Amino acid sequence: MSKEKKFHRLSITIAGKNRAEIRAEVFQHWIKEEPGTPELTQCYRYDVEKLCDGSLIYVTRPTRLNKGADFRIFCENFKKYLNGNDKPPSHSNLVDELKELIGKSVEKQKEMLKAIHHLWNCEPSDKVLADLKLFSKNPKAERVLLLAKWFFIEQDVTYWIESGRHMLRTYFEDVFGPLL
Repeated sequence: MSKEKKFHRLSITIAGKNRAEIRAEVFQHWIKEEPGTPELTQCYRYDVEKLCDGSLIYVTRPTRLNKGADFRIFCENFKKYLNGNDKPPSHSNLVDELKELIGKSVEKQKEMLKAIHHLWNCEPSDKVLADLKLFSKNPKAERVLLLAKWFFIEQDVTYWIESGRHMLRTYFEDVFGPLL
């Protein structure tokens, strides 16, 4: 017997100024979710960012592995499954996009890594994007940075009593060198 699924779509904004505040805001949205039953699974989509090209970054719950306090990140018009549905991007997708954006330019690499560092420090993403010079109004740069922001948040939620966002930062630094 398969369970019925009820889908909810909400928009949220997260404005915390540090890891603990951000995590608390995320959980404040989740505690409003309706509980499931043996016959019904509640499924949630939270639209979290709107890109300059109109695409949305959104997160879904529950995850396929259903670990409880976890979510999957998606971006419209980015990665797709063969059936055309949005596919969650991976950390390596972000690195590949960064490599393409940066090319061989030391200045571009510096600017993008500095922006990632600011997001890692929980600085407001609208300010980080506004401070871009070489990538001003660049949809790919915006997508990479806002996806990185949500990957940082996802790691803070999933590994909240551990290093959280430090794992993704270490991955970026292993590929590109120090963020600053």
